[in-house]
Amino acid sequence: MKREETLQFYGGVPVLLVPFAAMFVGILWLGFTGAALPEAFWPMILLGILLGLLLAKNKKLYIDSLIHGISSNMLAIMLLAWFLAGIMGKLLSASGLIEGLVWGFLNMGITVAWFPLITFLIAAFMSMSTGTAVGTLIAASPILFPVGYMLGADPLLIVGAIIGGSFVGDNLAPISDTTIVSAYSQGTTIDKVVKSRIRYAIAAGAITIGFYIIMALVKANENTTVQLPDELNPLGLIMLAVPLLLLFMMIKGKDLVTALLYSTSIGIIVALLSGLIQFKDILLINRAEFTAGGIIIDGIFGMVGVAVFTIFLMGMIGTLQKGGFIDWLMVKSESFATTPKRAEITIVFLALLINCLTTAGTPTMVMLGSFVRRLGHKFKIAPWRRGNLLDACSTSIIGFLPYSVAVLIPFAFVGDMVDKSVYPTFTPVGVAPFVVYCIAMVAVIIFSAISGWGLEFMSDKEHLDETKELYDEDDHDGAGASKLA
Repeated sequence: MKREETLQFYGGVPVLLVPFAAMFVGILWLGFTGAALPEAFWPMILLGILLGLLLAKNKKLYIDSLIHGISSNMLAIMLLAWFLAGIMGKLLSASGLIEGLVWGFLNMGITVAWFPLITFLIAAFMSMSTGTAVGTLIAASPILFPVGYMLGADPLLIVGAIIGGSFVGDNLAPISDTTIVSAYSQGTTIDKVVKSRIRYAIAAGAITIGFYIIMALVKANENTTVQLPDELNPLGLIMLAVPLLLLFMMIKGKDLVTALLYSTSIGIIVALLSGLIQFKDILLINRAEFTAGGIIIDGIFGMVGVAVFTIFLMGMIGTLQKGGFIDWLMVKSESFATTPKRAEITIVFLALLINCLTTAGTPTMVMLGSFVRRLGHKFKIAPWRRGNLLDACSTSIIGFLPYSVAVLIPFAFVGDMVDKSVYPTFTPVGVAPFVVYCIAMVAVIIFSAISGWGLEFMSDKEHLDETKELYDEDDHDGAGASKLA
């Protein structure tokens, strides 16, 4: 068979980081200047792509790799889901659901200072029910954020709570794709990884809840600066049926795109029949100016910023894979992993780094799964422990990277709602310190790897069985595992 050509760069494999570094520096600069909008990221990532082209030895292969990354099925599914989610968000806003929820919140008499904590718990429940962080972000962002902001809650705290809560289920729910991959990639069962990772989730969750309680107590006596509408119409509460239907369908195993299509279509019918919207709200065409708008068109356009950026990012990831960077990094990291503790530290920091580059938890886990299993096997580290290290890294750090989809999705929904003169740091960069759960999870898993907290080993029989499975030989002395060395 003809060997597949590897994309090579002047300066070697490490040069593959240069385009990502250029993009990251540009995004940070935008954040510090208060201009970190998804659309403003486009020139930065194009700069990274141009640098990659200049550094690549084979320009045609570089472009082919770029196109291959963009043509992935995962990207197509994400784009379709985001555009449908944008329509759903506009529908819920236009039909008065937000006003109805504000009315309900005020009538319950709960202090707005507690809204970030309530938001985190709701998002955590939704993500545990559906097992998807992206699905939770899409369902929760256009509802919870406008309610909290209208009531006067800190917008950075609300967005951080939504993102953090969305990753609770991604990390812990048995039906989550990351949970499934973390178990099967390490040759163990879902119940073992879930039971053994509860300790890490409890630790990160306790830190997060403690933070929101402290912030609530600090902000309890602050005066709200947001002017509420004079009259709040509770009729819009009937539109709660839309996100609830979406949640129900995902719990029942429907994919996100199918659930969005059904729930949004039914939502439009309910809104029309109840008089909350009119046909002109769905599609409005200005023939004189030759322009079009309405719930569908505005909803789609609202997601263009994050969609275009993600298209370019997936292209860069394609060049990363074609250039062999991940394989090179895994080989280099083995020289450090000489003890069980060093092996775990290697797994954690390698997983965190690759997730920073790909911003995609599940694909990263798939790429690293075999390496993590063989490295952990070499030191008899229990399969569920290996899976938990890999999963915690892949469902945490991407929650506060300013160029991550997990951060850009909420801003696509609500980025234009906030008064930047009052909250100048309300940007994807500015929100990073407020995604408390994800930051806490990174800290917990690093501590766990360094200290050995939660470290478990396989029995001799378990190790022997896995040796046979991995290396197809009866190796009582672990000679097969020495192939890693």
